[in-house]
Amino acid sequence: MIKIIKHLLPLFIVQFFTWLALFSLWIYATPVITKYIFNSTDSESKAFESGTTWVGICFAFYSTLAAIMAFAIPRLTKQYSKYKIHATALLIGSIGLVLIYFIKNQYLLFISFAFIGIGWSSISNIPYSIISDIAPEPKMTTYFTVFNFSVVIPQITAAFLLSYLTRNYFAGETIYTILAGGISMFFAGCIMFFVKEKAAE
Repeated sequence: MIKIIKHLLPLFIVQFFTWLALFSLWIYATPVITKYIFNSTDSESKAFESGTTWVGICFAFYSTLAAIMAFAIPRLTKQYSKYKIHATALLIGSIGLVLIYFIKNQYLLFISFAFIGIGWSSISNIPYSIISDIAPEPKMTTYFTVFNFSVVIPQITAAFLLSYLTRNYFAGETIYTILAGGISMFFAGCIMFFVKEKAAE
């Protein structure tokens, strides 16, 4: 087990920063978009309702885009390194998250979520493909079981850390939490560029 963790550690680090960023989006997209795009914090107002609806539209947009792009990933991985593709996609996704901080128009959010969709397409596909490459056949199930903790651990961390940062360092301004998420995904992308490709052991 220790050997498997050591084998997967670089990917664990990438996954940690990646999923921390994703949870910042999933947890705080609604308060951010309703407050900073639709200028409402009143959950009973029409503007707030429009904002929450728009969040759903943006999420549907990036999820659909990611699903479509997933069909292109196998072709891309035949021409380029999975590691470099994933690193690039994470950097693109980080740009999408950071752009939310600067965008003040609801329609321009589609640009931001298009970048996020590119990142999500890779996040939901390539890491698992990498595990399939590096895991020896007899231990494939064990590798995937251990790798699932790379999602669970950031989820637990995000539940406490993001709330703590927002309350104590960002003065409750959730826009900074998503900005921090963008920076986190940027770190993940940079680290991924230095992860060495491995063969099955």
